[in-house]
Amino acid sequence: MNRQGCLYPFFAIFAVAGLGCGALGVWMVKSRYHLMNEGIKTTWTVIDLNHSKNNVAPVVGFNDERGNPRVYSSSNYTSFESFEIGQKIDLYYDPSNPEDVTLEGEGWWNWFPFIFLFTHGGVGIGGLYWLEKKRRLHQWLQQSGHEVQAKFTGIKETYNKGRYYTVQCEWTDPYTNTLYTFESESSSKDPSGLIGPSATIRVLIDPNNPKRYWMDTAFLDG
Repeated sequence: MNRQGCLYPFFAIFAVAGLGCGALGVWMVKSRYHLMNEGIKTTWTVIDLNHSKNNVAPVVGFNDERGNPRVYSSSNYTSFESFEIGQKIDLYYDPSNPEDVTLEGEGWWNWFPFIFLFTHGGVGIGGLYWLEKKRRLHQWLQQSGHEVQAKFTGIKETYNKGRYYTVQCEWTDPYTNTLYTFESESSSKDPSGLIGPSATIRVLIDPNNPKRYWMDTAFLDG
């Protein structure tokens, strides 16, 4: 199997995951912004602490505008802040939905999904862009590339969750006497028995830049 073909779903998964995290981050930031600007601000007391390993999250008791007692358990565990039972803390809540609460200082958590947007999304989108760039180069070379016959020089094996093979060859530009080396796309199929030591391989090059090329490995399908 062509290794590049395996990369499309890999990068697509990362791109979708990153964009999904970005969308979640936007929703969380907008929700907090709306709550802090349209909700009711009040100051109440930490009545308990939830612990997770070395992190802590406060549990706050408060009364809504109708005097009904409410309890809000923060889901944002942190080791950066120290909370104590009895500590006064500011919070915002939606009067139409008093279960919708955010604490003063919790805003940093809303930006956390953007980390995955830039890491996972960056890998996925960058990878898809790279694959699309290679696809367009291949298409252009098929239409406008210059064909040369390159001398087969060897097969390179690599290991990355499987064994992959890369065909190597070289060609000397007769006008400039410059030697160029070419490598095929990696494939899981061993080409050792399909190509002889004195074989030549069809390569399409950009005549203005032979480092832009595509190697014809149709013989691997034989």
